[in-house]
Amino acid sequence: MAGVRQLGTRLTGRRALIEWALVASLTGLVVCWLALSPTADRADNLVYDALIRLQSGPADEAIVIVAIDDRSLQSLGRWPWPRATHAALIDRLSEAGPRAVAYDVMFTEPEADDPSLAAALARAGNVHLPLLVDAPGENGTPWRVSEPDALVGSAAGLGHVNLTVDGDGVIRRLPLYMQGGDQVWPQLILPLARTRVATPAPDPDAATPDALIAARPEAIAYRGPPGRFRTLSFVDVLNGEVPPGFLKDRLVLVGATAPGLGDRYATPAAPHGELSPGVEIQAALLQTLLEGGGPRPLAPPWVLALSLLPLALLVGGFLFLRPVVNMVLGAGLIVLTLAGSLIAFLSAGLWFPPAAAVAGLALAYPFWSWRRLAAASAYMQSEVETFERDAPALPGAARSSFRPQGDVVAKQVDTLRAALKQLRDLDRFISDALRSLPDATVVADPAGRVLLSNDRAQALFGDALKDEANLTELFQSLGEPSWRRFLVSEGGDPGDIQGPGGRVLKVAAAALTNATGEPVGHIVRFADMTRFRAAERQREQALQLLSHDMRAPQVSILTLLEGGQNRADPAFERRIGDYARQTLDLAEGYVQLARAESQPYRAVVLDLGQVLMDAADTLWPQASAKGATIQTPMGEEEYLVEGDPALLRRLITNLLDNALKYGPPRGVIICTLDTDETDDGPVCILRIRDQGPGLSAEAARRLFQPFGHGDADHRGAGLGLAFVRTVAERHGGWIRYEAGEVGATFVLTLPRLIEAD
Repeated sequence: MAGVRQLGTRLTGRRALIEWALVASLTGLVVCWLALSPTADRADNLVYDALIRLQSGPADEAIVIVAIDDRSLQSLGRWPWPRATHAALIDRLSEAGPRAVAYDVMFTEPEADDPSLAAALARAGNVHLPLLVDAPGENGTPWRVSEPDALVGSAAGLGHVNLTVDGDGVIRRLPLYMQGGDQVWPQLILPLARTRVATPAPDPDAATPDALIAARPEAIAYRGPPGRFRTLSFVDVLNGEVPPGFLKDRLVLVGATAPGLGDRYATPAAPHGELSPGVEIQAALLQTLLEGGGPRPLAPPWVLALSLLPLALLVGGFLFLRPVVNMVLGAGLIVLTLAGSLIAFLSAGLWFPPAAAVAGLALAYPFWSWRRLAAASAYMQSEVETFERDAPALPGAARSSFRPQGDVVAKQVDTLRAALKQLRDLDRFISDALRSLPDATVVADPAGRVLLSNDRAQALFGDALKDEANLTELFQSLGEPSWRRFLVSEGGDPGDIQGPGGRVLKVAAAALTNATGEPVGHIVRFADMTRFRAAERQREQALQLLSHDMRAPQVSILTLLEGGQNRADPAFERRIGDYARQTLDLAEGYVQLARAESQPYRAVVLDLGQVLMDAADTLWPQASAKGATIQTPMGEEEYLVEGDPALLRRLITNLLDNALKYGPPRGVIICTLDTDETDDGPVCILRIRDQGPGLSAEAARRLFQPFGHGDADHRGAGLGLAFVRTVAERHGGWIRYEAGEVGATFVLTLPRLIEAD
């Protein structure tokens, strides 16, 4: 015991200061190593690629790609094509009048058609061809240049198409110049960029006589995944199918996009596993130069200083702040470091690699915590052993004779286990008993503060059952302002609680007393009576349906059959058919309403506008027979909701059917879709307006109740709008009626889904 306490003493005071300096020095060295070496490049590249994807934006409309795609290969034959084909395309481009053309196709091998291609290049006067600079060269030379010898004099210029790939195989930057000795080869797209902006000059200090240098590397500001630039098929341009003037004054890049040609590479903006054509990478570099350049990396001294600054703040906090504050400070500094890199990248175009700073923060806190926890562990060991020795045993439990064995941590765990065994057993008994109750149950003190609750109570109250919750908050979340009347018997039933979402709860309470009979709290049970009340309501509706609503048309049929009317009269058969259909409508409406109230619905994401179109198509025969028109929105905007497609389709069909039924012949039913923001979040709003007589205030009040009808009109079963209300509420929405100068308007509101959700 004395040795344990001595260890706790050694880890305070001067010893703690020495260990603090050691932690600061070691983590500082790690940060310097990561900041000044390529060790952390892979982690930094992940951040860089994520920031590049955040810069997504529109492609420059002045840049047009003429793609050697699969369709062109199918039309013009296997690759490579004759030089005459390229000459014909260049003539077509020359007629269109582009400002400049970069023809990203290698013509290094001479062919018989080279004179025709050279003539086309000479006529155009603005076509730049590629060359490739390889290192090392042949016969001991430091480099080799592959260029179209037969076409050099006819082209407007030559440019290299060398690609620099990072260690992970991704192209993030390209050299604007390849320099070797006194020779300089500009990038292929540099002449195109110079037609609109000034571009960087070669680096005179980069050239060496015996090495090939990739100079002036430019970070590419990708504006999105492949396919964002305006692209024309090679065969379309060759056949003259491009509108006149489309390529006028454009910057045109001709290159391969067909996957089979192999000119495809990984880029930060492409989705995982997808490759970008080389010509699109050239187009992205061209747009970057036109916009003033890509992200600029900070100089190494700045990277080192900014990487060490968060570590210095955290290590300084170790001396003055509590452990929990240091943990928050470390997490906050990591967030601030990443946020600073993000802000510098997006607002100032500066790239600060954050991996070294984050790694230093992530290492410093565990190192320091380990040393601090050693002292805390020694103190806890001594206190737990004292508690185990002095604590009285619980009734019915024998004191354990077990003695801890093993290392310090094992002894602490074993000692704590023995000391708290009785408390765990009691806690387990109480928790199991409370959890096994079939209803939501909470235990509260006399003031109403909740002490214990079971899983069903957590599911019922959600966030309302948080730390320091009380019965007042729980009952208010159910819409009940007073709770004591449910706990104190007043000689009568306090009734049910109508909770959110139509849930019906029955509250029962019992007093908790101590051994002397004094009250110490309450046990409150919330029994879910929703299904029972729904069953009672359906029973009453079924009795009403059978005893009155369905009986009345059957009695009318019997009256007609037993009367003395002429059965050959068409009116006789029509009336019997009307009564029979009324009976069927009542039965069908009741079944649909019962299903909507009770059965689980299939939740899928769907477009409310498409559901509206489907419902309108379903009722097209009835509308045509009446000469009516159903106007639906023609826009392409999506109104996404989540729900059961069949129930929502029938809901809208019922509303449109009502509008057809009560609207005038050759009338117009206007359907509109809109969105709005409410306190509960974004919503989709569907309005259906007819040109019928409208409703009185009394009829509108009972309109959505089962067997409710509009004014004196009883043509329907009175269940269609009750079905509409039930389906809307089960989907988290609502339906309401709006009166107008002419006709009636029904407004359906449903929660809207955002695409990001």
